[in-house]
Amino acid sequence: MDHGLNTSLQHGSSARTRAFRTIAAAAVTAIALAGAEVGARLLDGYRLGSIRLERSRDRMAPPDSGRRSESQKWWGGTDAWPYVETLPTAAGVDVNWFRMQPPDRALSQPDSDLETRARRYPRIPLEANYEWNRNAVVRAICRGYDGYEATFNQLEDIYLFDPIDGSDLPTFRFLRRASYPSGLRTNAFGWRGPDVALTKPLNTIRIAFVGASTTVGFHAEPYSYPEIVGLWLERWAGARHPGLSFDAINAGREAVNSRSLQAIVRQELIPVDPDLVVYYEGANQFWPGDFVSTPLPLRSRVSGRAQNLLATYSAVGRRLENLMLAAGPGSEPFKPRMSVQWPRELDEDDPDLASPTLPIQLPRILGDLDTIRQALDAGAGRLVLTSFEWLVYPGMTLDPRRDAVLFAYLNTKYWPFSYAHMRRLLDFQNRVFRKYASEHGADFIDVAGVFPRDPRLFDDAIHMTRGGTRLQAWIVFNGLVPIIERRLASHEWPRSARHALATHPAFGERRLVPIADLRAACDTTAPKNE
Repeated sequence: MDHGLNTSLQHGSSARTRAFRTIAAAAVTAIALAGAEVGARLLDGYRLGSIRLERSRDRMAPPDSGRRSESQKWWGGTDAWPYVETLPTAAGVDVNWFRMQPPDRALSQPDSDLETRARRYPRIPLEANYEWNRNAVVRAICRGYDGYEATFNQLEDIYLFDPIDGSDLPTFRFLRRASYPSGLRTNAFGWRGPDVALTKPLNTIRIAFVGASTTVGFHAEPYSYPEIVGLWLERWAGARHPGLSFDAINAGREAVNSRSLQAIVRQELIPVDPDLVVYYEGANQFWPGDFVSTPLPLRSRVSGRAQNLLATYSAVGRRLENLMLAAGPGSEPFKPRMSVQWPRELDEDDPDLASPTLPIQLPRILGDLDTIRQALDAGAGRLVLTSFEWLVYPGMTLDPRRDAVLFAYLNTKYWPFSYAHMRRLLDFQNRVFRKYASEHGADFIDVAGVFPRDPRLFDDAIHMTRGGTRLQAWIVFNGLVPIIERRLASHEWPRSARHALATHPAFGERRLVPIADLRAACDTTAPKNE
């Protein structure tokens, strides 16, 4: 045989061997990595059938651990008991009620059509299953208003409702009688929690809670704070006022602000005749850039938890990220010095509520509170305003691993504002809320004034763990009891229902509309952002 041909055959055989070995090694590595990923997902409670990391339904809600630990978040419902022991309780309240577990409430299976849509739109699984205000959608897709245009551009069709007052508020609501893939279950009015009658029953006090994500709560959690308040009010009534009942309505929904909240009260709550509406919100209009005269630098790329694609799609990657976080900083990172020029005419300790220089959108918020209060006054309902709790203060030190989400929330989302600057504006916001309540005869519950500054009670700076949520509910419950006692003593309550409606005017049948139909109806001659 020709020597050159033999050498060529040998080289070809060696190349094929090397290629086979490379392919085999790659296959073995891929199988090992896939096995590790499957194992990590099973151990850590993630679904096997999703590309992105998604909690399996039996692990969506953290277990009620029933133990307290320095190194862990307090996900046990009664973990905050040491703090409860130090707080005052209202007359007739047994402090041991705090430790009584609410009835077990398992996650419901999601509606198949909503689960299909969530998988169809994996980047916006919640928004794809919201029921959107038609006027808000038209403003967004036809004129680029409201910042939701990018969301609607991803949808081929959309659930819509027509607001009864012809406005573009509220921006969205939850579907009625729906079980969401996120764990949320809604009643006949699209509110979280059990059904309530359209007409308020006799001897019933109806309390509605409005707010954003901190009111509706984590969807997969068994109970939101308003629902826990309702359970304790029923227990208190049984002990102090037999025959009296309570309805606790959770009309909260994530991402809304005061503009939508006033519309929710007017359109959705007034027809069901609430006796009280509890307002808890102070984050979605908060941006601490007011009075800062220094040009703000670009957002930090190193503070907090950066976007990590591997940790988004891989449970192994998530574990590696957590190991790296454990070696990170816990104290506030260095931030550039900023010059803050507080207006001389604005008294920081005793603010003029009519001042146009009020920061952090407070003029807008107070105007919406006026709308809520006046709508309630017309129907004999009353507003209860609360202070809003943030976990941020000068000198705060966090556990790098346990509090990684909280650290990122403050130092990436709110970069480059210092903890001290944020605390100053947040305290001012709560002073404004307190003074507003005082000037307008509304009741005020100082949640932020008594809530412990303990990172174990928080997921991020505003959203709480189960232990924190239970403590928030306890504070609000004890604040409501004297308000209710006063109304009962004056024989103002319980009062008869003012309405006897056959149907709720704000809610109609569910309808799914093609986005193309809405675009076709756009007035193309109208200027954008007019």
